[in-house]
Amino acid sequence: MFVIHRPTEARSPSRALLRWAPTFVAFPVGGLTAHLLVGPVDTVLSAAVGGLATGVAIGAAQWWALRPAGPTAGRWVSASALGFAAALALVTAVVGPPTTVGAVVVQGAVCGLGLGAAQASVLFRRLGARALFWPVLLACAWAFGWTVTAAVGVRLEDGWTVFGSSGAVVVTVLSAALPLALRRSAP
Repeated sequence: MFVIHRPTEARSPSRALLRWAPTFVAFPVGGLTAHLLVGPVDTVLSAAVGGLATGVAIGAAQWWALRPAGPTAGRWVSASALGFAAALALVTAVVGPPTTVGAVVVQGAVCGLGLGAAQASVLFRRLGARALFWPVLLACAWAFGWTVTAAVGVRLEDGWTVFGSSGAVVVTVLSAALPLALRRSAP
């Protein structure tokens, strides 16, 4: 029997991407969990609590995917939950419940920016100034994720905290730069 050994360095980028790919599941799971806990996002309180639940699901899945090169679980998951909850509560207070495509695109941009900023605060130690690109990337990706979700016919009036699986796949692909950046900056 022949065994082909590949250097770990050669496997690392594909491994990092393969670990990141299943994180898309956390979006619909987090959204469903929040919906079961608080119902539709129609008040600032339901947005904050639903955002916490969704942020925990997304943060936990991403933390798992970023191991061992990524941040600690406590810092990443708490930053994700708090950043998403604050952003969703803010956009709900300003725009109201998102029931139109325009409103969910704004919600996506604000929530991506809020989540990204909170996560960037954790990433800064490792990535330096490059971490500042993360909130911008997520704002654009999340706005596009909601656009895709609306295009496939998801009822926006149901008041979900986050887009469904179609938008989640798009956001997961667009945000795959993070595990690669962390791999490159590994000590």
